[in-house]
Amino acid sequence: MGLIPNDVINQVIERSDIVELIGNYTALKKAGRNFKALCPFHNEKTPSFVVNPDKQIFHCFGCGVGGNVVGFLMRQEHLEFPEAVRFLANKAGVVIPDDESTAPSPSRQLREDILKVNGLAADFFHGILLTNHEADVKSAREYLKARGVNLETVKKFQLGFAPNEWDALLKYLRSKGVSEELIAKAGLIIAREGKSGFYDRFRNRIVFPILDVQNRPVAFGARAMKDDDGAKYINSPETAVYTKGQHMFGLQLTKGAVGKLDKIIVVEGYMDMIMPFVHGVENIAASLGTALTVDQIRLVRRYTHNVVMLFDTDAAGQSAIVRSLDLLIDEGMNVRVARLAQDEDPDSFIRQQGTEAFNARVENASSLLDFKFDWLERQHDPKTAEGKAKIAQELLGTIARFKSEVAKYELTKSLAQKMDIPEGVLLKQAGQVKDKFAGAPLAVARNEAETKISASASTGQELLLALFLKDPAWVKAAREHIGPEDFPDGLVRQVVEAIWSLANETSDWSTNDLLVRLNDEAVQSLVTRLISIEEGKLIDPARIFQDCIGKIRQEKQKKARGRLVQAIRQAEALKDKEKADQLTEELNQLFK
Repeated sequence: MGLIPNDVINQVIERSDIVELIGNYTALKKAGRNFKALCPFHNEKTPSFVVNPDKQIFHCFGCGVGGNVVGFLMRQEHLEFPEAVRFLANKAGVVIPDDESTAPSPSRQLREDILKVNGLAADFFHGILLTNHEADVKSAREYLKARGVNLETVKKFQLGFAPNEWDALLKYLRSKGVSEELIAKAGLIIAREGKSGFYDRFRNRIVFPILDVQNRPVAFGARAMKDDDGAKYINSPETAVYTKGQHMFGLQLTKGAVGKLDKIIVVEGYMDMIMPFVHGVENIAASLGTALTVDQIRLVRRYTHNVVMLFDTDAAGQSAIVRSLDLLIDEGMNVRVARLAQDEDPDSFIRQQGTEAFNARVENASSLLDFKFDWLERQHDPKTAEGKAKIAQELLGTIARFKSEVAKYELTKSLAQKMDIPEGVLLKQAGQVKDKFAGAPLAVARNEAETKISASASTGQELLLALFLKDPAWVKAAREHIGPEDFPDGLVRQVVEAIWSLANETSDWSTNDLLVRLNDEAVQSLVTRLISIEEGKLIDPARIFQDCIGKIRQEKQKKARGRLVQAIRQAEALKDKEKADQLTEELNQLFK
């Protein structure tokens, strides 16, 4: 891949707003001149992730990750450096010079092409629903109207309709110059069995575009209009841009409210999300009809750690909640479960009883212990010893997943009271369950590369480097006394070498100029950590500078004396008196 000129990269970074970008992934809250949030790269309950808008950098004091706007996008979207720069350039309106060698990788190009095809398909389906006058389309509009979906909602969610034809979408996309091969890779058409050619995957169905948190159409869900049209709902297959269980329906619209309210209501289906949203419930998203997956939980965790599950009351819905609970605990989430009456769902409930009643159910949601206890009582007879033992075993297994020993103890005590079992008996069994779970790897969103922070650099070296990063004037003063070779720590030395190089070119270099030259993640994290040191910890920078320079020079002289002493011994062993006398004089000069 060809190189993008440094001046263009700097222009892209300067025009990109790191606060706006990161705010799309995690809820940022103002903290003085900076912003703080829960780190999107590892599990934490107390915010340690800091965004510095002045320096246009981020740093997590929990896992050590840090960088600029390009580095954040690379980590979050798993992009290569040139791909991240080009994405930001397109958003910021910066033109990157044409160069055939800078073409995106084949996999990246395929993802971009599929997103474009999905966009065309979404426009096609949406246009049909809005303007077509065929009987099937009218029926779809009447159905949505009966469900409380008005024109504004259709447009907000880009709802559409797939015509009752074998190849309506296929013909449309061909007319736009899209190849059958690409349409198939997007999952929009299916190869005919035993024949050549393809037919549309979605036919005679209301279409729900599935968008990622960046508002890009990654897949589609579709509801049948007739009972004999196969499954009630069908979804896109997995593609280069869509993996089942990695997205939440509607989150692109509600992520801001989720972060602001610090809570998300998770429902199952499209309409279960749409109707509460239409009625003013803004912190809601749907799991797309399945139990929550680890990927979905981590996606939600970017915005909040507080989850209220509100699934259908049928057996499938309740079982999906139960399957989700342990994963939510593993990922450090605080979870409660809201309950509806039999045969109710979020869609019908809010249409019939209104927003106030809906919000009341959410506020009165049960603890996960109460919900799972009630569910288990329906699965096992609590009046028998065997049933009671199974209930206790299941719940103790869930309790054992909590990281806090205090929480485990208190929950076990509560369970003993609920089950009318002596507390000591249950605590003894809890210890056995704990031993069973001990050593079981809990899922964490952390990479080894994210924790590679230098531990060997002395405090003095890091403080001096922090001064360089705060004010380049200290670099000019330091270069009169020391060089990069005087920094024994490898990471610190790499940063100092880059700073010296920049200082040779210009006295007006910036943090981003430096980060562009430092490709190693650990080195970037060191830089952002030191930049993020609070001003209060750098009181009297002149004294810090003198002390650090003095210590480095002392260490430098100590090493020089050691080398001279060794050289003198070698000269004496060779009976080279002249050389030994010369070296001795040099040694005496060092002691003066």
